[in-house]
This record gives sequence, structure tokens and C-alpha cells, in this order.
Amino acid sequence: MNWLAMAILTSVLWGLCYASTEQIVKHINVKTYLAISSFICCIGFCIFAYFEPSQKDFNEKFLKALPWIAISIVSSFLGSFCSTYAIKHGGASLSAVIEISYPVWVVLFTSIFSWQNNFSTNLFLGGSLIFLGTVLVIRS
Repeated sequence: MNWLAMAILTSVLWGLCYASTEQIVKHINVKTYLAISSFICCIGFCIFAYFEPSQKDFNEKFLKALPWIAISIVSSFLGSFCSTYAIKHGGASLSAVIEISYPVWVVLFTSIFSWQNNFSTNLFLGGSLIFLGTVLVIRS
């Protein structure tokens, strides 16, 4: 499948996830929901991994990727908790609008991790507009 179609589908699915999560956390604890969700995701991804073709030099590549795996897992764990907490206490719509600034952080961290300068005038202007939009939403 095309990467652009997958990115658009991701956006739609995250929208559905946020809206349904707001309804879920009205009834159950944030940590309970995250535990159930993570457990089911773990089963699903284990099934996906089982059917994935084997990779040559897996152990060597895994060891090289291990620090990045750790950073990704910890940030995903904490991000999931923070996002669900924000949805419960601030609502899905407001939380999503505030969290939409994450692409700016992606560019910043990608630049730091890969030592590439991804910044451009358009990126700076777009990022500034995202932050200004977030400020407008928070103040209103």
C-alpha cells in the first residue's frame, strides 16, 4: 500500500481512536484502559510478527537498534498515558488540537538524531502557525 494512503488512514484511525477513548475513559480508569489496549495490541502485533518473513542477521541488527527501540517504547508508553489522561480531563477535541504540534518535535528530534538539517523557511513558518493555532485554542 502507498505510504500516503497509510498516512491518511492513520489520521482517520487516530481521530476515531481519540473520539472513542473519550467515551471509554468516562467509564473506566485510564490505566485500566491502557492495559487492556496494550495487551490486545501486543497479541495483534505478535500475530503480525509471526507471519513476517525471517530476516538475515536479525541478532546483529537488533542489537544495533536496541537503544532506539528503548527510546521508542518508553516515549510511546509515556505518550499513550499522557494522551489518554489529556483526553479524559480536557476532552478529545481540545487534546487533539494541542497535540497536533507533534510534527514540529518530529523534525527537531530527527534533526538531532540523524544530524541532518531538515529546517526550511516553509517548515519554520508552518511550525509557527501550528504553535500560534495551539495558543489560540488554549486561550479561548
